[in-house]
Amino acid sequence: MSSIQDRPREYPSGLAADVADLDHVALRDRWGLALVKIGWFHLVIFSFCQLLYGRGDRAETHFLPLWGVDLAAAIVIFRAYLRRPIPSLFTPVARVWITFLILTFSTATMNSLVGFETDWFKAVWATLGTFGFATMAWIFNLRFLVPAVQMSLTAMLIARLPDYAYGIYGVSWCIALNLVGLALERRRVVGVASAPRSASVVQTVEVG
Repeated sequence: MSSIQDRPREYPSGLAADVADLDHVALRDRWGLALVKIGWFHLVIFSFCQLLYGRGDRAETHFLPLWGVDLAAAIVIFRAYLRRPIPSLFTPVARVWITFLILTFSTATMNSLVGFETDWFKAVWATLGTFGFATMAWIFNLRFLVPAVQMSLTAMLIARLPDYAYGIYGVSWCIALNLVGLALERRRVVGVASAPRSASVVQTVEVG
């Protein structure tokens, strides 16, 4: 029994420690639920965009406020689940998605400057989503390649069906965020359920 107690415990270091810390906080603070809410709100906004577009509305002044509301709501929802101290890896991850937002705004602006005869920026938005999720895969878990590939296929579908681009984009992001969010929530529930069992095992070992 003493050999079990005296055995040194191994702790991750460097990037592995930062990833483990962020993962622990994401489960503890229910970031998965935040992602699910953001996904559904995003679907509502882009469904409304699709409705306007389907009616022949091309006024940028009608779409820009909706995009702004979508972004603001995502920030408000996620901040509601943020608790201090914030993990150190959160900042570089946030910068990746801020870069994504900058590039999406840039592509939409360029499309506007050259003319909207072809709305190519929407397919580029989905392609940039591939970049974001692939980056998460290289940092955290290769399972993030699933939504990365999904976004790549979404870009192709948008290119094939441009008249339904807003709807396709909204549905795809809703699915991706729900996949990630529900996976986190499932892990959190399993962890909570196994905690009492782990505690009882520890107590048994100590008594023994």
